[in-house]
Amino acid sequence: MAKEERYYKHDLMERIGHWVHGVNILLLALSGLQLHNPSWAVFGSVSNARFVHFLSTYAFVFIGLWHLYYFFGAKKHAEALFQPEDAKDVIPTIKWYLFLTDTRPDYSKYNVLQKISYAGLFVISAFQALLGFAIYWNYSLRGVSDLFGGLLATRALHYSLTWIFVYFTAVHIYLIIREDLGLLWAMFHGYYRREVKD
Repeated sequence: MAKEERYYKHDLMERIGHWVHGVNILLLALSGLQLHNPSWAVFGSVSNARFVHFLSTYAFVFIGLWHLYYFFGAKKHAEALFQPEDAKDVIPTIKWYLFLTDTRPDYSKYNVLQKISYAGLFVISAFQALLGFAIYWNYSLRGVSDLFGGLLATRALHYSLTWIFVYFTAVHIYLIIREDLGLLWAMFHGYYRREVKD
């Protein structure tokens, strides 16, 4: 027989970081898309879009460094990093999200797909920031853009990686809806209710 338990899933700093980072990604993506296609005037003029993009870029780097510090300083890495024993949960978790099974995977805070995707996204974020600065400071960081085939190729790669963040956000929203909307509310007030087996 199952019973319901209420527990503290996300502390205040995690919740603030999540929403600030979400708004930051949205501003970066929208301003970057306007810079790539000026006719899509979300922020009015291109100069406005450039200002928003550069300001958001510095915020993006700051948020990333803060996350890194908090991740290890508060020992969050112990529950969020992929461990070898997590490998057995990959297939069952994929099957659950694809409606191929009614058995919901049991996990504490993050499931195995979250652990893998969050780690991968952090690496991509650092790489994306490097490409962005190589475009912005092309003279000083010319070696970086040359490594990827020149400024135009670096711009194209930077733009292409933007879609990873867009797709990740879309999948992230789908997975929350698929699993339990209580996870969304937990990101506002911190608490989550779930069924546990006796």
